[in-house]
Amino acid sequence: MIFKKALFFVITIFCCCLQRINAQNQFDQDQFFCRILDEDSKTPIFYATVKLLGTNRGVIADDEGQFRLPSTLDVSGKISLSSIGYRTKEIVIGKLLSKQINIIYLKPNVEELDAVTLVSGRKKKRRFTARQIIKKALQNIVLNYPKKPFSYIAYYRDYQQPVDDSYRVLSNQKKSTQYINLNESIIEVFDAGFGTDYLTNKQNQTLLYSYHRNETFAQDSALAIPYDNVKEKYLESVIISPLGGNELNVLNITNAIRNHDRMSFSFIDVLDVDFLKNHFFSLQGIRYLDDTPIYEINFVAEDAASGALHFAKGKIFIAKENFAIHKLNYEVFKQKKKNALYRVALEYAPIKGKMYLNYITFNNKFQVNTDYYFRIENIFLDLDNMFFDVYFNRKLDKKTITPISNKFKITYTSKEHKVRIKDVLTFDDHLRIVIDQEQLFSIPDFNFKNFSEDIKLKIRNISDIDGNVINEIPKVTLNQYREIFVQEIFPGKKIKDTTKTMNKYAPLSTSEINLFKDKDKYWVNTPLKKHTGH
Repeated sequence: MIFKKALFFVITIFCCCLQRINAQNQFDQDQFFCRILDEDSKTPIFYATVKLLGTNRGVIADDEGQFRLPSTLDVSGKISLSSIGYRTKEIVIGKLLSKQINIIYLKPNVEELDAVTLVSGRKKKRRFTARQIIKKALQNIVLNYPKKPFSYIAYYRDYQQPVDDSYRVLSNQKKSTQYINLNESIIEVFDAGFGTDYLTNKQNQTLLYSYHRNETFAQDSALAIPYDNVKEKYLESVIISPLGGNELNVLNITNAIRNHDRMSFSFIDVLDVDFLKNHFFSLQGIRYLDDTPIYEINFVAEDAASGALHFAKGKIFIAKENFAIHKLNYEVFKQKKKNALYRVALEYAPIKGKMYLNYITFNNKFQVNTDYYFRIENIFLDLDNMFFDVYFNRKLDKKTITPISNKFKITYTSKEHKVRIKDVLTFDDHLRIVIDQEQLFSIPDFNFKNFSEDIKLKIRNISDIDGNVINEIPKVTLNQYREIFVQEIFPGKKIKDTTKTMNKYAPLSTSEINLFKDKDKYWVNTPLKKHTGH
């Protein structure tokens, strides 16, 4: 194993396709498009919470600070926008404009470390260390998170993104490759409570209310094949387990807070047991969520946990009053590499005195052999005139066909008699390889009866106009995302015995879709297309 403590996370990918939705214009008249930015830096605030005032419903902005709202919402109603470290802002829905991106600014709300004073006991005042804060947070998980059943309705999506331009060049995609294989659904997750096993407990189930393959963006089934980690699709320096269920359950397993007493991912490992001993911690200061002060703590993995070849770092946000963990971000890198092997971001929010999931995202880098490579599409053998016509899937670089001797080879019968090539002619869309008939007919065991089966043509070392060598299958590197954005929490809600639940160990796309009378209250939050400016 590459790590002293093996990288552990479960990846199972299935090609998902159940229903289709029509491609839409960038600005759908039935929706408002919005983007949340930092008032000072003008940079996106990712995963901010958007709530409809007077309800428990809302959405989470994406990693570009973007979200959308149905225009059918009450225009006199309001939305609140909040994120740790920013002042919450309220906006009247009727003031949002259609046919453009509504830019919304949030003001930072951060307290410097020098002003932090922590109270311990009735009379003494002292400052807790970062490690002491983490320890108290872990001890208080049983108090701060729900042990009783609950459910949440959420927007779920999984998709892929190229890490560079190589995939777009190879695939020659006409559609945007910002998002590939984008699958979206509305789900309801029933949880029997913290302390129960997420996969094995019969009360921990998921209902599927919709599942869509978004064809606004590129689709490529070759990228959605299961990981074999050997030849076709694999992750660098990562161990793949066959367990874990479908893609949605894989995502839920990586929730280190929900599964605090079980293995989640390296180097968090078992949060209760390994988090403290695997990392160094430093207290950065206080951020605020409305009037709630929250510690911001940075951490890095110790070499004893990550090994010499890898590096891990993250942030954790813990409430000052009750030591509830609000947010956890984690990144693992190969040493001296800028792109992470995987990233985890998860956040919890308080409702009725307990902390419930707000969102979770998991992003891992993978490599796959692409179907987009230079190859022969068709070969035709003309038996009357003795030549091959060879057609390719890409335009040939004619300069690479010479010298003929090391590019083309023709053999005859199982004895592999070498057949001389008389000429190679180039046309706009194919090559013609002319056989030397005299030499062919002089071969001792020549028999015209099975000639078409006995003669073989091999071509090597020629290239297309982009420099791709024939039959060399290139690898492309992409990021795989799985994300849950919670729209509404239902404390105390239990699943009914008659409900059609999702098979945890089958592809999500094969699950039955449940009838849902309140489906219009919830909506998919498809990413916006690329745009420039603010």
